Parts: sequence; C-alpha cells; structure tokens
Amino acid sequence: MSQLESLTAFITANLPPDAMQMFQSSMDDCEITRSGKSLGLGQRRIGIFRYNARLSWDNFPYRRYSPGVVYALVLAWIEEYANELHEQLRLADPTVDPEFDDEGACILEIVVALADPIILNQSDDGAVPLKGLRWDVVNPEIWTATEVEVITQIAGES
Repeated sequence: MSQLESLTAFITANLPPDAMQMFQSSMDDCEITRSGKSLGLGQRRIGIFRYNARLSWDNFPYRRYSPGVVYALVLAWIEEYANELHEQLRLADPTVDPEFDDEGACILEIVVALADPIILNQSDDGAVPLKGLRWDVVNPEIWTATEVEVITQIAGES
C-alpha cells in the first residue's frame, strides 16, 4: 500500500461520512530518484518515488466539523504511519489552504509531502530487466523479531 493510500484510508476511517462528501485524494509534483539499497530477502530498493499528496474537499462542512480535526488527523497519521523515508528525507510539513464561505462549507486543501520506496524482488518472469536478471516491483517484505534470546558468557568460563 502506498503512503497516499494509507493516508487516504486513515482520513476516511476517522471522519464521519458526511464530512467526506466531495473528497478527493491525488498526487502531484512527482519525481523519482535513484537510491539503491539491499534490503535482504532478495529485495532491492532501486529508487524513491517522492510526491505531494493533495487531500481536497470541495464542500467541507466546517460549521459541523472543525478543520482542526482534519489537520490533527493528518499530523497523527504522519506520527504513527509515515514510513522511515519521511524522516530520512526530512520531508516538508503539510500545508493547508481553507477557503471559507458564509454557507457553512469550505473548500479545504491539505498538501502532504510523501515518499514511497521502489522495491524490486528477483523473479524469473519479472517485468523489469536489470543486471542480467528479471525483477518484479513489490511492496517490501519486512520481518520483525518478536522475541530475543540473550546468551551471556562470563570471562574465564568456557
């Protein structure tokens, strides 16, 4: 799942349905950079896809729901779910652009800088040829240790 998909799902899950009317998420100002790194398990990061996620509401009901809740949700998502690239690349803080009217609705736009790794995994029939091998673009597989065993040895013991 991309960072944009994760952020969009988080916002959608935490705002009432009537606050999500005329909502759209998209990306712009995209760029890819070369950034090779072996990730183990046959995986290799070949680059990074950087972009601005644009969250926009054409008719946000600001008299019923504070835009501050949306701002807090975006910041909470960054704190909890942004990938390690967010800190590594020192991505910019989100920007907001509300346009209020007297009818109780506003045009609300939030721009969040995001980055997704471009990960390859070797595959016999992969779509990407590289260095004489074939590779598939994949979501990274991450193994996390759930327990640890510590063995100590006291000097002089064998």
